[in-house]
Amino acid sequence: MHAAVVRTIGQPPVYGEFPDPTPQEGEVLINVRAAALTNLGKLVTYDPDYSAGAEVPFVAGVEGVGTLQDGTRVGFAAQRPPYGSMGELTVSFAPLAFPVPDGVSDATAAALINPGFSSWLPFASQLKLEAGAKVLILGATGVAGKLAVQIAKHLGAGRVVAAGRNRAALEQLPSLGADRVVSLDQPEEKIAAEFAQEAGEHGFDVVLDYIWGRPAEIFLGSLPRSLEAEGEVRYVQLGNSAGPTATIEGNALRRAGITIIGTGSMPSLDIVKDVWERMTDAVVKGSLTIDVDEVPLSEVHDAWNRETPGRRLVFVV
Repeated sequence: MHAAVVRTIGQPPVYGEFPDPTPQEGEVLINVRAAALTNLGKLVTYDPDYSAGAEVPFVAGVEGVGTLQDGTRVGFAAQRPPYGSMGELTVSFAPLAFPVPDGVSDATAAALINPGFSSWLPFASQLKLEAGAKVLILGATGVAGKLAVQIAKHLGAGRVVAAGRNRAALEQLPSLGADRVVSLDQPEEKIAAEFAQEAGEHGFDVVLDYIWGRPAEIFLGSLPRSLEAEGEVRYVQLGNSAGPTATIEGNALRRAGITIIGTGSMPSLDIVKDVWERMTDAVVKGSLTIDVDEVPLSEVHDAWNRETPGRRLVFVV
């Protein structure tokens, strides 16, 4: 078969031939139709925390969309090295292959998997979003952040504040459900003032943070404090594109009622399946959208480091 093959850790994959996979017990063989290029997919090719133990050559890609041998169209996760999702064929653990409904294109379904789950699963498994809740999305101009704005509104948030740097994407966010946007491309004191104004006396109910670093420090330092916090700010840490570390005052955690939640573990397959069905149903009904750029898999090497702010690049097989 042909595939996007990683031959050197730290270098973009190249399009070339690779041995066909053979399913093992509990796996299904998939004819791949589309595979999204995600931050996770890139990390596996160069970051020691994600590529540890990987032996080259291997096929790039973590998730995608394809067909089973009976023709059923599925979204899938490719988890057995050396077979990633960016090949003409791959294998997946059978329970992680979920049907894709009519009305959702291959590219849209492939693009939805990573950012959609990262945004929706915390609400489904950890947060239990209350109707009318006030939600902040840090990093709302990226692919996942734009989805998070829509998902929060879809699940009943009363007010969604969206913060990010990309000006064009910020202008688009109100049409996706954001009640207010905060530009992170301005002096820090102005950013802090806008956060403080939105927080008011009671802060936020939920924060989804895709960027961490200095924006997280500014936000956490802007929250109202009291000797006894009146409510809980559930702060979900999802990414660190603005920096791998953030310095947080102890008083900010204690007196603003902040609970920081990591998302490194996967909930039950029943929850994952339910979320997938609800996400794809929302796409069919038009209440959830994602911007996609389709590129032939044969162009993977040249397109690997292409900048597509707020849009998901999807390789089409």
